[in-house]
Amino acid sequence: MKYGIDYRFRAKGAAKAVDNTTMQQAVDVEVDETQFALIPNVGDYVDLPGENDFRHIAVKGKVASRLFHYKLGYCYVIINVEETDDDWSKIAP
Repeated sequence: MKYGIDYRFRAKGAAKAVDNTTMQQAVDVEVDETQFALIPNVGDYVDLPGENDFRHIAVKGKVASRLFHYKLGYCYVIINVEETDDDWSKIAP
């Protein structure tokens, strides 16, 4: 089965989350059954910097929800990350 992992970012006060990818790259990460990828859990912190190649919105915050959509041997995972006021200096390695 192939997995497409897509991050959505909701800024503080925003009504809905926005997708951070462009049409050239529909998902942030794509793997198949021979590969490995970590999928953050609800409550985990995520920090994905914006990149010029395909990710035009930086994603930094706390995972609020995950959706797994299965269709014809493909699992599309949407991870919603919300902006937070948490002190990142306490979280960083």
